Amino acid sequence: MPRTATTAPGPAWPFTGRTTELHAVTTALERDGAVVVAGSAGLGKSRLARELATRAAHDDAVDVVAASASSRDIPLGVFAPWLSAPDGTEPTANGDAMVSALARVGAAIRAAGPRALLLVDDAHMLDTVSATLVHQLAQERAVRLVLTVRSGAPCSEAITAIWKDGLAERVELEPLGPADAAALLDAVLHGPVDAQALRRLHDTTRGNVLWLRHLVEGERAAGRLVVDDGRWSWHGAAELSPALEQLLAERIGTLDEGERHALELVALGEPVGLRMLVDLVAEPDVERIAERELITVVSDGARSEVRLAHPLYGEAIRARLSVPRARRLRGELSRALRATGGRRAGDELRRAVLDLDSDSPPDATLLVLAAEQAMNLTDIGLAERLLRAAVAAGGGFDARLGLGFLLGWMMRPDEAEGELAAALDEATTDAQRARALLARFHLLVFILERPEDGRALIREARDVGGLTPEIAALEGLLHAADGDVVAAHDDATAALAGPAPSSQTITWASWIAAYALAYRGGGGLRVRDHVARGMDAARQAPETLAMLGNLGFGDVLQAGFDGALDAARGRLEWVGNLPGGHGATWSALYHGRHALDAGRPATAVRLIDSIVPSFPGSGGGWTAWFHAMIAQGRAQLGEAAEASESLDAAVRARHGVIRLADPDVDLARAWVAAAQGSVQEAVRTARQAAAAARSRGQRAAEMVARHAAVRFGDRDQVDALADLARVLDGPRASTAAAHAAALAARDVDRLIATADQMESCGLVLAAVDALAHAAVVARDRGEHTAATAAAERATTLAAERCEGAVTPALRLAQAPLPVSGREREVATLAAEGLTNRQIALRLHVSVRTVESHIYRACTRLGLPDRAALAAAIAPRRLGDDQRTPLSP
Repeated sequence: MPRTATTAPGPAWPFTGRTTELHAVTTALERDGAVVVAGSAGLGKSRLARELATRAAHDDAVDVVAASASSRDIPLGVFAPWLSAPDGTEPTANGDAMVSALARVGAAIRAAGPRALLLVDDAHMLDTVSATLVHQLAQERAVRLVLTVRSGAPCSEAITAIWKDGLAERVELEPLGPADAAALLDAVLHGPVDAQALRRLHDTTRGNVLWLRHLVEGERAAGRLVVDDGRWSWHGAAELSPALEQLLAERIGTLDEGERHALELVALGEPVGLRMLVDLVAEPDVERIAERELITVVSDGARSEVRLAHPLYGEAIRARLSVPRARRLRGELSRALRATGGRRAGDELRRAVLDLDSDSPPDATLLVLAAEQAMNLTDIGLAERLLRAAVAAGGGFDARLGLGFLLGWMMRPDEAEGELAAALDEATTDAQRARALLARFHLLVFILERPEDGRALIREARDVGGLTPEIAALEGLLHAADGDVVAAHDDATAALAGPAPSSQTITWASWIAAYALAYRGGGGLRVRDHVARGMDAARQAPETLAMLGNLGFGDVLQAGFDGALDAARGRLEWVGNLPGGHGATWSALYHGRHALDAGRPATAVRLIDSIVPSFPGSGGGWTAWFHAMIAQGRAQLGEAAEASESLDAAVRARHGVIRLADPDVDLARAWVAAAQGSVQEAVRTARQAAAAARSRGQRAAEMVARHAAVRFGDRDQVDALADLARVLDGPRASTAAAHAAALAARDVDRLIATADQMESCGLVLAAVDALAHAAVVARDRGEHTAATAAAERATTLAAERCEGAVTPALRLAQAPLPVSGREREVATLAAEGLTNRQIALRLHVSVRTVESHIYRACTRLGLPDRAALAAAIAPRRLGDDQRTPLSP
């Protein structure tokens, strides 16, 4: 009779990510003929196993059986489709009949042959007889086997022996990481998720795919996870859907009153000191919920701290709490924490958060201190709550000033102005007035784009006198905003050397000095010193703590300008560990900029695009910068139309005062022109960008622009880049100069050597261009073997390490046709769909000249018309059907 198998319905979400794990289990299956996929509930074991089975099947038979709690009590229950006797009766449970049934099922499965595949889902729940059969099949290698088991769950000895005896490899599945979660959500939602929403979703579910699915579907249905300007954003607090609530209730199980009390305390106050918790509840209650893996106990120095085993447990527990009970429990925790003396870092923050919604009276001093700790953790939303509570509790100047600056930094200027005005009214000393002056200046110039009002503040401060360091810092901010990095650095140095500069002055002056030196070049170690000093100072006051992310970005800029990308590793680790939504924003920016410098444009675009929603309008000068970097990345991917749109967005979002983004906007123009096929225009634009940067003293930015011109084919940058290499630090300047000299000399060996140097220091896309130039020069000389080798290496590097990037040099290396550069440029623009008149306008030549170029190129190549020339010169990009997606 025909064989069938029980098949559980597959999940609705697509299989995305898990590339490493899928490769591991595929390799194990091919090598051993069997593999065991293990992991906790909800991690996607079954989905991975089914994907493996689908890919491994080909034309071979595949059967899927799923064990369950109900089938566990029935011998051979999961193999029921093979059990029917020839007369249609079912076998009895007596010994002889069971042996006969076991033999009959085994024979039927073996008959499919060794290439057949059997997937046993939840094999830890198999009955003893079924487990014995599976073990026999594994020993005999009768069929290929894929088993899934739940980590930590009881498992029969027969199944355990399969991996213990080396019959199959056990591959442990870990929770989905942030990068894989981003790829999965992008596929499910058919669009990118902004950085803050992505961080919240991942942190809330900790990579549990099942719970992520239920959370996303519930929040979409509730209208809190929505599309804003093409990106998914998550607004408001999470609420558990009925389906997710039921899953969590099943996992938490039934609790007695003591267990419930203990779990509620942890849910409201985690981390909770173990000693404090057992003082509040009975120790056996804590032991029982620990044994049920509802909490974890982690040693932190001499103290053991208790946390929930999963964040969603907290959501489920808090959802069941009445408001009066929750307030009472928070007060209970706050009083217990106060009794311990708050000796550990973060205790003030925990106490203040508990007091916000408890029956304890507010303490304004504690609330301000807690707000500082929250900002140090980049939890800006919590910091705002704490500062508002501090203001309401009579926190005075510090609370008002901290809240005013924070609201301005959050792009809420109207509210910020009111709080800063109130702070100034409450200022009683010159030191307080100076702090208010700095905060108001930031709001006027950076957020409200009112530089004249900012200059009026400076004149006011001069009239008052006694604020010399502050005045120097304010003037430095104006010069930095204008892009005059020499004057900005001089002002910052004067502020830092002034008489007893305040921590606020040190914060602003260090930020100015770090950015100015990064763009000016030649001061790598000093940039890092300024960043470190500024961050130390920023932690001293509530109104400057929000500047930590701005300051740290100076290290990333410096590493990129130097071409010493590994130097940013420590700062990237630091930002990656920042919690909360704003931590996610800074992390995406740092890693996105680093990816752009390294030549991974798809990653850069995905990460930087994810933070645009967090910076409305001009975003204090950031938004144009983000769009400019996105435009560069898209242009480097060959996405000319999208790159042009991003460049337009950068121009629209330009700040009325701040010009620090101008070098990247200018560079984006050059890359967009290159992506559009206007290579000579790209060279001209890059030269103009270099001249503009030089006029502002931005030698590092000038070097990057001049090297871009070289990468587009400019051979006239040798002297300028050689001069820059003598004054700038790091391998980026020296390799740029070497690239220019080797290209001008048409020296294949030196171009390849330069590419080796660039690749070794992480400037991989620049190395691709140097190799492509080597290929073109070798081909022109008739050195076909060398040309082919260089072109193949360039293509491989671009595909494997630069995410499918396409540059003018690479296009030239991949399309070796005997036409001039201008003829190729005209044909490329024709392939983009431009008419002869549009091409003439783009290239600033006459229509007749365009027609002449097309005619000569067609004649030389023996092509019949303009369309054939366009197809020959600019064919579909290599690997368009295998492009690396915008994935981590």
